[in-house]
Amino acid sequence: MTPEPEVRAVVDASAVLAWIFDEQGADVVEKVLAVSGISAVNFAEVLHKCEERGMDSDETEADLSAYGLTLLPFGGDEARQVLAVKRAEVRAGVRLSLADRCCLATALTWEVPVVVSDNAWELLRLDVEVTSFR
Repeated sequence: MTPEPEVRAVVDASAVLAWIFDEQGADVVEKVLAVSGISAVNFAEVLHKCEERGMDSDETEADLSAYGLTLLPFGGDEARQVLAVKRAEVRAGVRLSLADRCCLATALTWEVPVVVSDNAWELLRLDVEVTSFR
């Protein structure tokens, strides 16, 4: 049996992409990347965006893994948390993408902070610390 990885934060695809492409906030993301996890849903988004820019997805995955980013499963617990996120959106008058909901659901399941580019996530008042990297 493989022990569970130590994950101190969940990063959104936007955070990983900012780091990969050296965009605004990349320095903030770099400080947490080695102890962070990313949901399989958000990781698919990272691979997709990198491939759109002509990057090799296998190399991207290997580089992120070598840096310490942990790929987290997205299962039933996370799927059920998506509903809690959606209800919070309705209460707050905020609209997120399904991928954003999946990121928040993963952070809620793992009970760790989430690192994102959008401050609007704080308006949801969920039981998760939201840190904006921009």
